Amino acid sequence: MSLVFTGKYWSVQRFVSGFANNAFLITCTRTNNAVIIETPAEPVELVEAALKTGVEAILITHGHRDHVEGYEFVADSIRPTHGIGIGANDRSSLPSSAPATLDVATDQIFSTGDISLRAMATPGHTPSSTCYVLETPESNAAGESAHVFTGDTLFPGGPGKSSSHVALEQMLESLESHIFTLPEQVSVLPGHGEFTTIGESKREYSVFAARPLDPDLSGDVTWA
Repeated sequence: MSLVFTGKYWSVQRFVSGFANNAFLITCTRTNNAVIIETPAEPVELVEAALKTGVEAILITHGHRDHVEGYEFVADSIRPTHGIGIGANDRSSLPSSAPATLDVATDQIFSTGDISLRAMATPGHTPSSTCYVLETPESNAAGESAHVFTGDTLFPGGPGKSSSHVALEQMLESLESHIFTLPEQVSVLPGHGEFTTIGESKREYSVFAARPLDPDLSGDVTWA
């Protein structure tokens, strides 16, 4: 299944497979160069669409199996010209036959044509979970707004699953310090399910943040 969002500079196609995983193909409308985000299971439709573009990079938000189950097939089929990126502490999740070749750190920029993806280190769900902000020449002006691809760091209604209370606190810090600093109109495109906005997420989070944080809280957390 492919859902297309279009803007002046880009198109974003979503492909759903695996555990309702979202994979994205972001293409510059002027050059037809593209970036893939995520490589879940059953990526045939993703690869078919990607082969009609010039893929320059594959970017992974984190190393959990459901996000890399189709990785070898995508990497072998596409062979991106600039390489593959994932956070340093999640690199071991990728096979040695197709290792990561791009450095991924906060504010690292991956550009193709008229669009750029800016990495934001957002640890918590995994040690090197990374979100990617889609930016264009007009993202910081009165024109088209950016999107943010949040992997399993942020969903409508709550954060991603945390393995411990310490991990939850780290994820909340990542959200407050990075994700929630984005403009409210920015669309949130997570690794599973449907989309939301930064503004709506901040409003939901404000309800959660107004209450004392349970020192034992972790796992599947919701803002409500």
